[in-house]
Amino acid sequence: MFGLGKEKELVGLDIGSSSIKAVVLKSKQKNGSVSYKVKKLGYELLPRDAIVEGTIIDASAVAETITLMFDENRIANKNVVISVSGNSVIIKKITLPKMDDQELTETIIWEARHNIPYPYEETNIDYSILRPARRSEDKNLDVLLVAAKKDKITNYLNVVEQSHRHSRAIEVDVFALYNITEINYHDIFWNNTLAIINLGANTINVIVVESGSPQLFRDLPLGGSLITENLSKDLNIGLDEAEKILKGLPVNNIQPAQFQPVLDLSTQTIIEEIRKTFSFYESGKNEETNIEMILLAGGLSKLKDLPQKFEKNLNIKTEILDPFRNITMDEKRFRDTFPEDMAAHFGVAAGLATREPDE
Repeated sequence: MFGLGKEKELVGLDIGSSSIKAVVLKSKQKNGSVSYKVKKLGYELLPRDAIVEGTIIDASAVAETITLMFDENRIANKNVVISVSGNSVIIKKITLPKMDDQELTETIIWEARHNIPYPYEETNIDYSILRPARRSEDKNLDVLLVAAKKDKITNYLNVVEQSHRHSRAIEVDVFALYNITEINYHDIFWNNTLAIINLGANTINVIVVESGSPQLFRDLPLGGSLITENLSKDLNIGLDEAEKILKGLPVNNIQPAQFQPVLDLSTQTIIEEIRKTFSFYESGKNEETNIEMILLAGGLSKLKDLPQKFEKNLNIKTEILDPFRNITMDEKRFRDTFPEDMAAHFGVAAGLATREPDE
């Protein structure tokens, strides 16, 4: 969205709170359609507290991790597209009457000054005119207004430069997820109302898409770190041990009967917050529009039986989003290092990698 240059190929670089992911895709156009093939994948855990609540605290550690990941996975391309999310990023859908380009630009500036809870001078602003939902007869313009605090963007750009890579574009996490879902779930994407939920360490990104048109965006200040902290406090164990439990790994003298109630209560809290988000979306519709499917992404989506818990509590079909569902991958080359159950980690990075350099 915030384009900074043109290159032949861009590395989708997802700098998360607990890990960094990279995806390089090769695109091929044929008969008006685009297909993709995975060229490179990278994944590396970050030191604890290197990034806290979306703010880079230890820039050197993050830069070193990026460099290590590129080196270990032989990613030679230094041109990357990154993304941001969290409370420093505001996404608002606004409806405007049709107008010419100059008037629209002036109106967007006015809307930004009055709808963004940060000083206008401290934010980068962009907007996109949405395609209408197929069932919609509304003649107005639906506009997506995006604002990101300049210091947040600078924070991330600096750490990329420190790793001797070059940021050629900046996106927002939910747009990357939107793009990768369209590629991999084309029929469902265009013919249903679905929710894409990225369950990260500190933030949960939610996007509701109705017949291909994004309708609602939310970044919830919840995630895996909340569950880790709850496990640590309730079981009186260290955060490292709590993370092992969250990942389904055994921890000495800690039995399922001890940690399962904590996991259940924590996941219930997350589901209830998502239920509130869905209720807000549905209450704003003039006609009954129910969410028909949920796709879960992010590391936390691998929590045991989580899709089933979503289905039981929300009564909505739920699956784990596979960002490589319709993307060719050399199984022998990648699956030993990145087994299939790791695919959920790469949703944002894969979406970023689909960006054309000249967008």
